[in-house]
Amino acid sequence: MANDPITSDTHQQLMADFSTGGPQVGEKNITLKEGFDVRDASGEEQNYTQWDVIHRADETYWSPLNGDRKTLYDITDYEIKSKKSDQWISIAEWFDSDEL
Repeated sequence: MANDPITSDTHQQLMADFSTGGPQVGEKNITLKEGFDVRDASGEEQNYTQWDVIHRADETYWSPLNGDRKTLYDITDYEIKSKKSDQWISIAEWFDSDEL
C-alpha cells in the first residue's frame, strides 16, 4: 500500500505535516555531477544529480522528486544503483551505508 504524497505551500508547513506521521530520525543528501540511477517499484528508472532522502521513525523513506520541493513522496520501495557494485540496492540499505 503506497502512502499518499505530503504536500504543502511552504517548506516549514510541509515539514510540520510530515512529522505527524512519525518523527524524522535521519536525513541523507547526495549530489553527483554525473548523476545516479534510481528506480521505483514498477521498475521505472530516473537519473538524478541531487537527492534528499528523509527517514521517518515508522521505517519509511520520503523525498521530493523531479524538483518539486513542496511535495514529499514515499520512496520506501525504491532502489538506487550502487556505483561501487553496479547493483540495485534498497533505499534502506543505501541509507545505512556509505555506498554509491
